[in-house]
Amino acid sequence: MRTFIIIGLLLLTACDSQTEETSKTYLPWNVTANSDSATHVLGVDIGTTTFKELMFALQLLAEPALFQSKEGKLTLEAYFGKKKFGLLEARLVAEIDADEAFLKTMLKEQVGRDSTPSNHWKYELSVKNTRIANDLRVWRLIYMPVADYEIKQIKFFGKPEETIKINETAQYLLFPSKGLVVLWDSAGKEMFYYVAKKDFERLKKSLPMKRQILTD
Repeated sequence: MRTFIIIGLLLLTACDSQTEETSKTYLPWNVTANSDSATHVLGVDIGTTTFKELMFALQLLAEPALFQSKEGKLTLEAYFGKKKFGLLEARLVAEIDADEAFLKTMLKEQVGRDSTPSNHWKYELSVKNTRIANDLRVWRLIYMPVADYEIKQIKFFGKPEETIKINETAQYLLFPSKGLVVLWDSAGKEMFYYVAKKDFERLKKSLPMKRQILTD
């Protein structure tokens, strides 16, 4: 009987250890640039991972869609609803890399259109283009925490290499060596942007200088 109790305690300890390690893996500040081409976060390599591989790794499904801004700019994105990452909960947006010519082809072949709260058009892709999108790489991943972060949690990311002020309460904290940008807003929601180091300048140029409208 004593032997079974000891074995049970050892198994519980091992499970607790695995749970702790899993939680650490999914901490948003646990980010490493493995190379210029890939940044490792949430258990995936952003920059080389395809959209289909991302869904498999996260065990989440999402439909890629084409978005068009008021200025006519096209982007290919997918929105994931709430998910638990260890002890934390967040929403994710994956931006899929596609050249301008293919984006315009998708626009011509779209099968449905709807508006978004940010006054963008959202286009539903054809089955053929959805399959193609699934095999394209994710160049940018946006992590949107459900809970409000405090400055002590933001400090877990480390000291930023550059700071860009947006307004009196919000600023971007830039970590080019990690392929990471943190939007810290003392009066609003935080957002964390992840890219490969080689895509960092592209990310920096794409950062909105006004707060985006987000929905549940």
